[in-house]
Amino acid sequence: MKKKIRASILTRIALLFLVAMIITTAITYLIVYNFMMDQAIRQGDQFAGSAAHSVSDMIGSYGTENVMTSLNTNETARDEMHTIFHFLCRSTKLRYLYMYTIDEDRYRHYIICAANTDEDDQRMQREYRFGTTRTTSLYRAETNVLNGIKDEDFELIDNEYGWVCMHIVPLLDENGHIVAMIGADYGMERINADAMNNLWQVLLIGAAIIAVTCVIALLLIRHSVTRPILALSKRMRRFAADRKETGTPDKRLILYEDEVTDIEEIFGTMTKDISRYVSDIEALTEERIYNQTQLDVARKIQDGIVPRECSVTGDRFEINGCMRAAREVGGDFYDLIRPDDRRICAVIGDSSGKGVSAALFMTTVKASIRENLMAGRGLADTLNCVNRELCASNPENMFATVSALMLDTETGIVTIANAGHEKPLILSREPCYLDVMSGVALGLFENSQIDEQKIVLRDGDGIFLYTDGVTEAINADRLPYGGERLREMVKTEYGEDSGSYDTLALIRDTLASVDAFAEGGEQFDDITCLALVYKGSGDAWQTLRPELESFETVKELTFSALGENDRTMDIVLACEEVFTNIVNYSGADKIRFAGRRIGDTWLAAFADNGTAFDPVTAEKEMPQFDELDRGGMGIMFARMNSSDMVYSRIDGYNVLTMVFEAEMPEK
Repeated sequence: MKKKIRASILTRIALLFLVAMIITTAITYLIVYNFMMDQAIRQGDQFAGSAAHSVSDMIGSYGTENVMTSLNTNETARDEMHTIFHFLCRSTKLRYLYMYTIDEDRYRHYIICAANTDEDDQRMQREYRFGTTRTTSLYRAETNVLNGIKDEDFELIDNEYGWVCMHIVPLLDENGHIVAMIGADYGMERINADAMNNLWQVLLIGAAIIAVTCVIALLLIRHSVTRPILALSKRMRRFAADRKETGTPDKRLILYEDEVTDIEEIFGTMTKDISRYVSDIEALTEERIYNQTQLDVARKIQDGIVPRECSVTGDRFEINGCMRAAREVGGDFYDLIRPDDRRICAVIGDSSGKGVSAALFMTTVKASIRENLMAGRGLADTLNCVNRELCASNPENMFATVSALMLDTETGIVTIANAGHEKPLILSREPCYLDVMSGVALGLFENSQIDEQKIVLRDGDGIFLYTDGVTEAINADRLPYGGERLREMVKTEYGEDSGSYDTLALIRDTLASVDAFAEGGEQFDDITCLALVYKGSGDAWQTLRPELESFETVKELTFSALGENDRTMDIVLACEEVFTNIVNYSGADKIRFAGRRIGDTWLAAFADNGTAFDPVTAEKEMPQFDELDRGGMGIMFARMNSSDMVYSRIDGYNVLTMVFEAEMPEK
């Protein structure tokens, strides 16, 4: 169906012309009508004034007093004067011509009245015969004449005798006194009819001109506006349908450039720009969909490498971990490795950068660490080896912070190595941060050296590892979550009844606490957590008095467990040296002891609340002679007779565990 010219546009334009024509007609009518009325008044005033002045001049030539006396006394004179008045009405086209006097009471006394037509003249003879008195109020023109105002001696009157222009001329005596009034009424109907005829002629001519103008305007609008807009509309529909618009307008006669031609030119440019823009958007969308698909695949692969949640439980330990990436894939990672049945290794790391690059780098680091640990390397050796590998092939200069721990499930001894990562949090009744020897992040310096250290976990204690996505989470006030807030939150998770932690609940509550702190804001960094709890063997701690005599309890427990032999005697002597140092130099008022045999290994642990002192890192050289009485020789003797010594400060206690290995008879 052919699209018609948009009716609403033409209708509005036609209505606009119609309104303009009505307003123009009304204004023209008022102007013409007022002009014609003014002309009518002037013409009536001219005729009436001429007739009135003719009568006044005629009466004046005979003498005013003589004429007035003759008219009052002689009926024949009145008839002659009436004939003259009647003739003047016919010759000057006056409707009425009359003469009257006005007394002191402002009453009119008519003398002669004549009319243009015989019928009106007879009526006037009956109603205004000689001596007739009228008591109606004077007209404004009459009052003006009495007051000597000559310029306003006429007035339009519309009464039962018709619509006339009344003109008043005073009749004066020799002394200038008014003795009578001569009134001449000029009929306004014919003048008004002539005015209306002229008005209609003007209106008809104006309407014809406006109508022709409207037709010409509509044709011009159709050619210059409507047709171009319809053509532009068709081009828009074609472009919206298939975007194949070439931007070339339909051919037509263009008389001049205007807004419509500008719109057509702009539309042509716009269609090209939109086509190019939509094509780019489609290409970008396809690329984004492809990239999103690849990211989804990468996320699934990463979930296989680093599961979102992981839990490992043994007879003497429990580990739970989780990783929540800020994007589809992340640079954080964790791993749980069991080199043998006795040991469990937990590794946590954070790669530099975000997204796919960090995820790829993380995969390399994680795989290399696992490979070296499974090959039997120690923690420090593993991290140093991985660091050299990364520095040898790291074109993007990326790096990773790593924290790794190895738990001996039999002894509770934990070996820790740290490469620039966050400090581990000791899980005890009073959680505290472990002051680890923090090395340099992996991949930065090839010659950097990472060391390891050991601590002993008591039954129910553990270690919490995390990435900086936890402590550096930001709230609405741009404040970080912080390490102290984390420690306080972890403290609330300690179970008084169990004397330990639920690692799964700890992980989930940590994430919930960080989310609540961030108040639902967008996560800007990956978050990874690992929680390990050592369950131990349930060894009972013996409470000792801070006196040297209390060592007999340690001695009896050791001989009871190992038997009396030379090796046991060396172990007892080493324990006695440690106990003596605690009593004499630590200032402790609480001392506890626990011993446990594991095959051919004997673990002897002392805990005291005295001054913090780490005998493991104390000077290992032979002390001077004057230092022997301050315990230097005792520490050296204990170190020489034990295969390992592990110190840690937990809950305000110095905890020293000595490991003795030797072939011992079965008890």
